[in-house]
Amino acid sequence: MNKIAIISDIHGNLPALDAVLKDIKNQGINTVCCLGDLVGYYCFFNEVVERLEREEIPCIMGNHDYALVKNNGIINRSKTCTTILKWQLERATEKTLNFLANLKETLEITHQGKTILCTHGGLNDSIDEYLFDLNEAYLLENDFQHDILLTGHTHLISYKKFFNGKAWVNPGSVGQPRDFDNRASYAIIDENSDISFRRVSYDYKLVVAKMKELGFDDYISESLINGVKIGR
Repeated sequence: MNKIAIISDIHGNLPALDAVLKDIKNQGINTVCCLGDLVGYYCFFNEVVERLEREEIPCIMGNHDYALVKNNGIINRSKTCTTILKWQLERATEKTLNFLANLKETLEITHQGKTILCTHGGLNDSIDEYLFDLNEAYLLENDFQHDILLTGHTHLISYKKFFNGKAWVNPGSVGQPRDFDNRASYAIIDENSDISFRRVSYDYKLVVAKMKELGFDDYISESLINGVKIGR
């Protein structure tokens, strides 16, 4: 089957990633692409990078990945994110750092004759632009020449198809959904370039327990229980 699975925003949540990759395999899909943010927030970040590298899944750089390897773990707008990334930086393996440092900011792929641009943020800032919505004017202003734009970063599922045949897709988040549904999410582009989304349950309690064991404040991982954004 000529289908592509699109994942994003894993954020060190290995149980969620494992469940999603298992579901993708069960769907008979062999091609997977990741839109970034492998690290940040949760504690299994080395394992997440190792899994993606072992599976040879193409990945691009997210803002947390960038902060870890290029900005000393600092995300200026978030004390919580910076604290976690500093902790991860002290524990990151050489393989993790090398993998992240070599990630590209964008990726272009072709699927069934359609050209696809993969970016974590958006067309104005591939790393750190939040696209909660967009219209055709945005694509025209940025001279968007591809058929499909894939973005992550917001942790929210989005899909729009425009009258000229172009489309915008955000697969939501594997590791930290923020739409009040705590199941991991990902997108599928099928052989006709139609878009669908899947939600996958996983044992989030493993993450909550491990974060607590490591001494992190409860609010960081408890957001996984209700599928909400961390409130600080």
